[in-house]
Amino acid sequence: MNRLKPSSRITSSRISNTTVIFLFAAPIVVIVYLSYIFNPAHIDNFFMYIIQLIADAISITVLLSLWLTILMDVIITQHHRAHEDNSESYAFEKEPTIDVFITVAGEPIEIVRETAIAAVNMHYPHNTFLLDDGHSSEIKKLAEELNATYTTRKDNLFAKSGNLNNGLKYSKSDFFAIFDADQVPALDFIEKLLPYMADPKLAMVQSPQSYRNIDKFIASGTAQAQEIFYKYVCPAKNISNSAFCVGTNMIFRRVAIDEIGGIAQIGHSEDVWTSLLLHEKGWKTLFVNEILAQGKAPETISSYFKQQLRWAKGGMSMLFLQNPLFSPTLSLDQKIQYFSSNFYYLVGFSMLAYLISPLAYLLFGIKAIQTESGLVWLIHYLPYFGLYYSLSWLLLGKIYISTLATALASFYPYILAFFSIVFGTKLQWTATTSRGSSKISIMKWIWPHVFFIILTVFSFIVGWYNPSANFWATLYNTGWAGVNMYLLIIFVLAEYRESQKIQA
Repeated sequence: MNRLKPSSRITSSRISNTTVIFLFAAPIVVIVYLSYIFNPAHIDNFFMYIIQLIADAISITVLLSLWLTILMDVIITQHHRAHEDNSESYAFEKEPTIDVFITVAGEPIEIVRETAIAAVNMHYPHNTFLLDDGHSSEIKKLAEELNATYTTRKDNLFAKSGNLNNGLKYSKSDFFAIFDADQVPALDFIEKLLPYMADPKLAMVQSPQSYRNIDKFIASGTAQAQEIFYKYVCPAKNISNSAFCVGTNMIFRRVAIDEIGGIAQIGHSEDVWTSLLLHEKGWKTLFVNEILAQGKAPETISSYFKQQLRWAKGGMSMLFLQNPLFSPTLSLDQKIQYFSSNFYYLVGFSMLAYLISPLAYLLFGIKAIQTESGLVWLIHYLPYFGLYYSLSWLLLGKIYISTLATALASFYPYILAFFSIVFGTKLQWTATTSRGSSKISIMKWIWPHVFFIILTVFSFIVGWYNPSANFWATLYNTGWAGVNMYLLIIFVLAEYRESQKIQA
């Protein structure tokens, strides 16, 4: 075998000078806004003020966490370049063995077939396993056709993590790769990532998820939201050895997984929990910023919300049940990175508050902050508003309306996840692309959005019945509520529009 060399593309995407200046200005903008919003002298309605404080505290924490992570990546670029400079010295003295796991849980056979064929044909000697939690005779026949190993089990305990651990019983290789059923790997996937394992302390090397169905509304919003995470946040996590598994498109070292007792036994978000256990044991992880597999983003509301619900419950369960901040073995940087990643899902409460706030004024005339001195308020608020909503645009060079709509609408699965953790309710795991996702009643997921749309229309009537008390506050809150309503409407109608395109 030729000596393999790892890809050198583990750095983040180049950030423009404008964005760098923007990042350095961000703390000043936030401080100016905080000086106004946290001043008790500006309180109007105390109850709404508390809601505003909680919402802003969550939003600002998330914003500054993203800012700090990306800024670290900008400043400490030499860390990444060191990997590139030394890449030529990475080579194996022996030929390591590797198995490839494809997890299946009811996905359509045509999706699994495409992934399985690509996996079997990957360069570098390997065995391919189809781990079937859907108990499908079609998947078993496909495995026989491709000369792959088929495994299943009597129960689906611990969902994907249980499926993977069952597969590990039949694997004896030094390493194993994992792909979701819809993630089609490149032929050189193993050749690009396996050489990094020349470092004996490296437990996992992770590559990004990339989506090929961004012509769909919901899929495009999901894909762009993930783009910031994979282009900027994940590479920055390499600085503090905080890169974590994202469930697919990665390679694990078997002895590292064995040391922590296998893939984390949890019914959701086994990826981040497994990463945490590895880091607590002193293992290293690495994110390689090169797309080596192409998958499918959720295209329907139900599949998107189920995905977000799984992710949010995994993050919040770690945040509230085993907070990494109190881990005795993680470094301070690792604690901060885990905390910020898990804390993000609390933005569901911020989005809910920002939906309620303009309606509260239009319906009842109550607001959190005194805005009689409109100019003073705008001087403090507009720069913060611009900062919050333009960071994504500056980093990506574009922002889709679908990204804004899916982000706002996701308040519901995030809040569901929170109460699921608080009250200990169980979450049934379903694959994003499984057939079952289309059978779930859509109203189960969109009733809160429909409620807010109807309530907004009603608030316009009430609010403009007598706007003379504060015309400009009425106009401002009408605009705010109108934008929220528009985003919710186009999100709710997304599936209908897609179905009409297919019929046409």
